[in-house]
Amino acid sequence: MQNRLIAPFAIFLVILPLLACSLLRTGRSYKWHLILEVDPSVSDRESVARQTIDVLRSRLNALGVAPFKVDIVDSPTQGRVRLDLPEIADRQRFKNFIVTRGLLQLVHIVSAPAPAPCQTYQNEEEAKAATKADANRKVLPYPDSNGKVRWVVAELPAIVDGRGLRNATAVPNPIGGGYEIRFTLKPEAADKFGAWTGANINQYIGVILNDEVKSVAYIKSQISDTGQISGRFTKESAEDLAQLLKTGPLPARVKIVEEGQN
Repeated sequence: MQNRLIAPFAIFLVILPLLACSLLRTGRSYKWHLILEVDPSVSDRESVARQTIDVLRSRLNALGVAPFKVDIVDSPTQGRVRLDLPEIADRQRFKNFIVTRGLLQLVHIVSAPAPAPCQTYQNEEEAKAATKADANRKVLPYPDSNGKVRWVVAELPAIVDGRGLRNATAVPNPIGGGYEIRFTLKPEAADKFGAWTGANINQYIGVILNDEVKSVAYIKSQISDTGQISGRFTKESAEDLAQLLKTGPLPARVKIVEEGQN
């Protein structure tokens, strides 16, 4: 089904809740630690690990965690980061938040323009054949509302991504109930997005979150610097996503390789 994309920018997402991080601390000292490892496939693990530390610090500060310590452990080229943390009421919920990449991208979906339906493919192989080995195109899964996965071809790099966000806030949805995330773009990203949407009326655009297409819609009119992400959000999941978007994405995937008491 096609969605119309109008100003203000409305994108409808269906995502798994990211879970809120309501942090209840029982002390001010370091009680436990996590060691995260950067994806081994990245080319410069030391640089990526240091960028990861910057994002983690932003996330921990945004959540109000105190005290904490974040630093590289072992050899810098191993891409391992240690977090020393106070006691937290729900550790699993906290860990899910910390390792979520939070990479939001707005991309052009390769398709005939509206009113033709968006071009999707039954399987990954069929979609890859349509890319014709174009390095600037990427095949991505696109689950529908019933959970059935189709595939689309996206043009990269993204028109704008999460690094272009100026702010994101969780607010009640006045129409459909639940919560939504309203966001604004930084001036440079807004100029870029406005120019692209103005020049691509009826073209399809996709919202990618962590390498999965969450929504596809067509451009009805030029869009500038504001928008909203609407979907089946609880208050907590909307707040989590807004926090992730505000603090920026992790530069690469990370995983927890050690957890222990201090």
